Amino acid sequence: MGEERFLDDADARMRKEDRPRSCPLCKRESVSFEVVGEFVFGGKREQRFYECPSCDVAFLSPQPSPQEEAEFYAREFEKFMEKRSGETGAWTGPEAHVAANQDNVRRRLAVIQRELSVPRQRILEVGCSSGFMLLALRDMGMEVMGVEPSGGFTSFIRAQNIPVYESLDKFEIPTGTAGALDLIIHFFVLEHVRYPLAFLEQCLALLKPTGTVFFEVPSRSDPLITIYKIDAFQKFYWSAAHYWYFNRNSLEYLCRRLPCEYELIPEQRYDLSNHMWWALTGKAGGSAKFSDKFTGDLEQAYKASMRQTGRCDTLFVKLTKSPERARRS
Repeated sequence: MGEERFLDDADARMRKEDRPRSCPLCKRESVSFEVVGEFVFGGKREQRFYECPSCDVAFLSPQPSPQEEAEFYAREFEKFMEKRSGETGAWTGPEAHVAANQDNVRRRLAVIQRELSVPRQRILEVGCSSGFMLLALRDMGMEVMGVEPSGGFTSFIRAQNIPVYESLDKFEIPTGTAGALDLIIHFFVLEHVRYPLAFLEQCLALLKPTGTVFFEVPSRSDPLITIYKIDAFQKFYWSAAHYWYFNRNSLEYLCRRLPCEYELIPEQRYDLSNHMWWALTGKAGGSAKFSDKFTGDLEQAYKASMRQTGRCDTLFVKLTKSPERARRS
């Protein structure tokens, strides 16, 4: 009993010493940031996610070093994601990953379709993974390029005759393509970026004057967190691969600091069956499990309700370059 008490006291002291002194996003100083993610999947014992009362972002502290980050993406990322998502993520190989993500292709194209009205647009995807979005966009007649820091799938992408670069800093518009980019997309990338404001500014700088950035992030307003408060999901949700978890408020904080117009679009990826499965079993993998017991109207209404109330699991963001905003900034 005495030894257990000593360990508990030591752990408490360690947590107090490791608490952040300022928000890494808005730089607000505080000695009492609230812990919102006690357990970090794949993280170190001392890591937690904290909530900033100023910009409303949830941030990881302590953060990995730049060297640790580079090694993680070069050597471990696909294995980490395979462990996290299980068989449904199909992270074992590029062909399986492309096949497993066709629902995401359809879901995303339905939202960004209006940005693709001009044929032969030049599109860059940052964090293109196996290239499943780029392949679909190329089939639509677009000129596509990718950025992917993880080396697991890049040979496959290049074998499809799609240029892919290790980082945005190393990206160059290929010789023979006049002008800048029409569209930059990234999905579930911004939460991995150490300096999100600088990253978005860099993306905007690569666009032509009428260009658009379109991206998606996991929402901190996920109903499994904010409505159902499922403990097993809490231990799954907060990931060591992420620096941030955004909600509407924290995304608006970012967007207001950019020389662009912006639009936030709530999205609900997972269905009622998935949420019931988490509640019943405490495990992932329940999508469509009970769909044959529901009507299609119920499924659609459930997702629509999550989007309408803002208790949704992801958020799309559209950034449009604005010369007027650029002059004001």
